[in-house]
Amino acid sequence: MYLPGLEFFNQRVEAAFRKEMVNAEDDLSRVDIPIFRDLFSELRKNYFRLYFHYLYFDIAKYSYLQFTIVVPYILMWPTIIAGVITLGLMEQIVRAFTRVETSFQFLVRSWSTIIELISVYKRLREFESKIANRG
Repeated sequence: MYLPGLEFFNQRVEAAFRKEMVNAEDDLSRVDIPIFRDLFSELRKNYFRLYFHYLYFDIAKYSYLQFTIVVPYILMWPTIIAGVITLGLMEQIVRAFTRVETSFQFLVRSWSTIIELISVYKRLREFESKIANRG
């Protein structure tokens, strides 16, 4: 679960950076340039980390999605070579496999959204714990 942690950290850094920008917009004398630069460099570094991890995640995701296209043919290869199965029956099996496989792809296709929701959940839990510790 590395990506949710990166998303969580990214949300924290973005929020701190936005806060500094709002403070700078309200009153320029409240701007602390070194803090502003540190937040920006931290935000930039985190985005590069996110891009890198999403890159290998997307490579794995799309490789899986492409591989599942040929799985039924690989599984039926001995039957096809032996001539036991007809073309019509083979197509019916492939279509049935595709329907089942499409159902399984829901998690793969929506994993980026799930990661974002996990990070939001972590952030809300942290917020609630800080509120509970204050009161």
